[in-house]
Amino acid sequence: MRSTGQHTRRRGRAAHTVRRGASPQAKLGLIALCLVLMGMVGTMGSWAAWSVSDSNSSNTFSTNTILLDDNQGGQGGSATSTGTALFNVTNLEPGSAATTECIGVDFSGTATVSSLTLTATLGGSGLSTLEGQFTMNTATLNTSGTVTVTPGSNTNSGSCTNYPSSGTNTSVGTQGATLQSWASTSPYTVSSPVTNTCYKFTVSGLPSADSSCSTYCNQTITLTLQWTLTTT
Repeated sequence: MRSTGQHTRRRGRAAHTVRRGASPQAKLGLIALCLVLMGMVGTMGSWAAWSVSDSNSSNTFSTNTILLDDNQGGQGGSATSTGTALFNVTNLEPGSAATTECIGVDFSGTATVSSLTLTATLGGSGLSTLEGQFTMNTATLNTSGTVTVTPGSNTNSGSCTNYPSSGTNTSVGTQGATLQSWASTSPYTVSSPVTNTCYKFTVSGLPSADSSCSTYCNQTITLTLQWTLTTT
């Protein structure tokens, strides 16, 4: 028979054991509850925060403009088109007369122009045969007149009617040089380029000495005139 003192001591130890700490499951539950409560506090804090923004939109960057065109319908820069040839001479024969044509060149836009040049290029199947036979009798420019240009339209057809009768004619290259020599020494700089410039070109016909049909018949030579603007 157990004594009353032994029973009392065991009950005391059992009670002491319970008081010393909760079970592991209880501890885990307590931790989970704390995490939930912390999450609720964080969520409540985010609900209370402001969210604002400031926008600076529609910032743009634009380039300047430049349009170089002529009254034969050619243009380059902000718009481009080939235009109509200044010379279209056919059926030449020994002793043919020279041909004179004129063209007006105009430029406009917001860019500042630093130089204007004219380049001449020869081509065609009869290049080697004819380039030394034709002569650039006249190649001049005159800035005294005003060129009327409708962009992309041929309003001149090579006419020299509007070429200035006054003012100063400035030579472009060597006058009276063979077409080969005149073209090869380009590009030519147009001094102090102005908005409107008129040009006159006179190219000789086939020389009378070129009477050998086996050499000069059925030959074609082409001439390309190109103006180039350079901006600062």
